[in-house]
Amino acid sequence: MAGAFNIPQGQGLAIVDFTFSGGSRYFNGLGRLAPADRFQRGDVSDYVEYGVTDWLMAIVRPDLTVVSLHGQPSGQYAGLGTSEAGAQLRLLAFGPAVLAAQGTFRLPGSTDRRDPALVGQTSHDADLRGLFGVSFALGDWPAFLDAQMAYRFRDGAAPDELHADLTLGVRPRADIMVLLQAFNTTGLAPGTPWFPRQEYTHVELSGVYDLGPVWSVQLGVFTTVLGRQTLRERGVTSAVWHRF
Repeated sequence: MAGAFNIPQGQGLAIVDFTFSGGSRYFNGLGRLAPADRFQRGDVSDYVEYGVTDWLMAIVRPDLTVVSLHGQPSGQYAGLGTSEAGAQLRLLAFGPAVLAAQGTFRLPGSTDRRDPALVGQTSHDADLRGLFGVSFALGDWPAFLDAQMAYRFRDGAAPDELHADLTLGVRPRADIMVLLQAFNTTGLAPGTPWFPRQEYTHVELSGVYDLGPVWSVQLGVFTTVLGRQTLRERGVTSAVWHRF
């Protein structure tokens, strides 16, 4: 997902991300952990952002996914995942801080409601997002904070969602960046058995190592720390960054 700082005109960033996650417990309606059917998921996505101008950035993120649900009922899906495309507009830059607005459309890889592995994943969505970013020094280390608020419109019976995301990035060395991220989602309607109303907070810790000015590699772990009517997901992620 794009941060608040737009890429300069004519430059771009591509991140090929490999993620594996799963879980066998879920947060119930009271926010307490309970047993659940075992769920596994693997994703390969290619996130690309490109500076059309210094104030306008294009965004695209195709995705491939493999999902397995073990239990009664069971299900499995392999194919296109939820892919995304849109643009980000820089609204204001003042000193080390910036304000931006972003709009994206999200397309499901499948709209088949017969496969239990796809519960909640078959809606067409539109995401409107406000972004704030500021760079600063954390002692002797360069750092930045990125804060985002979004409203996600979902079609059919899927409940709309409110998203609040935070990223703290720190460079303890010129070639290493450490990222601590929190992704919060709140469903805004009762939902249905196929499109349940969910609340959850994912936390991710990762490190990015610069191989040079063009290539970087990333490795991280993530987990669901809070939620209601959602799986407690745990996983690992790795990525290759290419600046062009």
